[in-house]
Amino acid sequence: MDCYDVLIIGAGPVGSRVACRLAGLGYRVAVFEEHEGIGEHVCCTGIISRECAQLAGINKVSDECVLEVAHSARLFAPSGEFLRVNKDEVLAYIVDRAAFDWRLAKKAQDKGAEYLMASYVRAIKVSGDEVEVLVEQRGEALTFRGKVAIIASGFASKLPQELGLGQIKDFIIGAQTEVETNGIREIEVYFSQRIAPGFFAWMVPVSQHRARVGLCSREKPGAYLRELLAQLAAQGKISTSSGSETSPTTCAGGTILYGGIPLKPLPRTYGDRVLVVGNAAGQVKPTTGGGIHYGLLCADIASKAVHEAFGANDFSRRRLAEYERLWKEKLGGELQIGYFARRLYNRLSDKRIEKIFNIIRDNNIHEVLLDSPHFSFDRHGGLILEGLKHLAPWKHLFGKYRIPRDV
Repeated sequence: MDCYDVLIIGAGPVGSRVACRLAGLGYRVAVFEEHEGIGEHVCCTGIISRECAQLAGINKVSDECVLEVAHSARLFAPSGEFLRVNKDEVLAYIVDRAAFDWRLAKKAQDKGAEYLMASYVRAIKVSGDEVEVLVEQRGEALTFRGKVAIIASGFASKLPQELGLGQIKDFIIGAQTEVETNGIREIEVYFSQRIAPGFFAWMVPVSQHRARVGLCSREKPGAYLRELLAQLAAQGKISTSSGSETSPTTCAGGTILYGGIPLKPLPRTYGDRVLVVGNAAGQVKPTTGGGIHYGLLCADIASKAVHEAFGANDFSRRRLAEYERLWKEKLGGELQIGYFARRLYNRLSDKRIEKIFNIIRDNNIHEVLLDSPHFSFDRHGGLILEGLKHLAPWKHLFGKYRIPRDV
């Protein structure tokens, strides 16, 4: 039985960020990853803001993790008409997720964190003075002990529920593949309840002739994605073969990757000797489904909370509750407004989406919002509220709604 100070479940960006911080403070840290390699089987567009990139140590566009940069995007209405949004400066980086994840893991390993690959955590047991992690590693059952465990294993993890922290009941499923394109150089986003019910679809260029195409929906995302690929092929945007169906999990464009995306936070993200961080905690933007930046911010808050718990030699639920208070103070309002906006959008028919697009275009609202002091790639709350003010004369299109009082 191996003993550590901190046991981290999940070697994604969030788990590695916590591992790097705590190992750097001198704690003995173990990171358990169920896959053989870091960054495997990740369903992600790879779009991150400049602020997020800097937080992860990417300080230039020529960084090996960066595939492309984004200055602009085309936002498509159901009819195929589009609005183009553009900034002179770089809006976002499009990264190689495997390389990005490896970068953060290498930083943690350089600080002394130990990574145990092909290690599936089956259970976490908390006792009075320690926490045990039960691991299946290449067919062998192993037990590891520590003072505190941090769950950063993504949305699919059942560990929080088994520990009595509740479960996230409102979520969507993302599906994505990589295809050959015919000269598409801008990000394209497609808004239509027919294409991606309750969410949107995207095409994100990763090189001159390759792009990630994906969407989110509450059910049948793979079927909707294959239909979208066929439409894009018919429009000549992607190679003809990219739209053909070969199996439930593949298409001619490549393997379809799936991933769950929480729309609301976990009911409780702390317990005796346990914290939950990142997608597993529901620290994800409900507007876009992006979770890397918020996850990294919460990883730093979790690291600080754990360090202070060691200083006080107190890993009780009451002590670790400070972690949740702090991350909600930082991000709670953003998550609440984002969820409110997501619910408003879910009410819209394609006909109403089209009308809103026309209103925005005819009144140049998109340009006004781009120049707004509230404009932020990561924080959408202020921009959402400002946008609703501009759309107030046409608020009947959204039906009855009330902005949450505590926003």
